[in-house]
Amino acid sequence: MNTSISMALWHFTNLNKYGNPRSRIFHRPDGEAFSFNPNGFGSFVAVRRYKYDYEHPVLPPTILELNGKTYLMPLWKEVVEGTTVNDINWVKPKPKRTEPTIEMHTSSSNADIEYKTAYYPDSGKYYCSCPGRWRAFDGKCKHIKALEKKVNK
Repeated sequence: MNTSISMALWHFTNLNKYGNPRSRIFHRPDGEAFSFNPNGFGSFVAVRRYKYDYEHPVLPPTILELNGKTYLMPLWKEVVEGTTVNDINWVKPKPKRTEPTIEMHTSSSNADIEYKTAYYPDSGKYYCSCPGRWRAFDGKCKHIKALEKKVNK
């Protein structure tokens, strides 16, 4: 039987005596009720579950306790005492494409004419060979707008 208690981080926001919001992050065992004396805390605003964000494509986050302080590694970011790996939101960035995305479109007025639409991720630029591109006010024909939606999913 596992008798370990898991801790949870909480983000507490209230108003001080001057009406300015202040926030604190603290830990409590999961499921433990918030029983605090509101005297001296000012007007209560919000309490919500909190997780630290950690962004790295490969290295997983770890917690280090050193000289009475707790750190999120490998960032060396000081975190609240009692923080565990379960309190970390590991954000893995999507890999960046370097190859261009190319699509071919057939003209709606003449089936023999094709237009090439391309997105170049290195520069972030779009290109289309249709005449609508130079006619469009913003330089974005319907083919470029459709490709932008696909690329930005």
